[in-house]
Amino acid sequence: MPEENCFPLQENLSLEDGALSEPLSIGLYAVKQSGLAKGMKIGILGYGPIGMSVYLTAKAYGAGNTYVTDKLDPRLDIARQTGATQTGNPDEEDVVRKFNEAEPSQLDVVFECCGEQDALDNAVDLVKPGGKIMIVGIPAIDRWSFDNSKGRRKEITFINVRRQNGTVQETLDLMASGKIQAGSMVTHRFTLDETQQAFDLVSNYRDGVMKAMIDVG
Repeated sequence: MPEENCFPLQENLSLEDGALSEPLSIGLYAVKQSGLAKGMKIGILGYGPIGMSVYLTAKAYGAGNTYVTDKLDPRLDIARQTGATQTGNPDEEDVVRKFNEAEPSQLDVVFECCGEQDALDNAVDLVKPGGKIMIVGIPAIDRWSFDNSKGRRKEITFINVRRQNGTVQETLDLMASGKIQAGSMVTHRFTLDETQQAFDLVSNYRDGVMKAMIDVG
């Protein structure tokens, strides 16, 4: 790897922090692309590592009330533990009604972080007129669709996020300063010999996994 492609870790950051800076830098890039301002109300639909990265970086940027959905209850537990205003499982409750009752003026920005059509539909119903929907999740489908009447009437802005661009160093700086504390993202740890077990766990979403860390040392 060429030296100019590498980022040195500050003395108070571990190799594990360095690994976590990758998803966090995507979250930070999404937040910056959204134009988030202090106090804005946001939604995060899908609370895997990327959704959590959006949450942590948005809070570092001063986001206000934050509403989180996921289909895995252990991930919603983590969202509540990290300070989410309200959470909901779309398989078990009407999250649109629940969040809109809590925020009648609706949300300034909604981050779609799971690549699910249902989540995009919910985002359209949750974002305020003139608001933004950030499409961060990687969809398994070839085409998105949305209610054209709602999209037009609400003048919704849709912004796609591919990965990150120029946010790694800022992410490391935020971590070093303590403004982002991502330790709770790691829910499981494995040795190098247990790599297959780690990938099987994550691919099958077992045991409440958020992120599994493999120690190659």
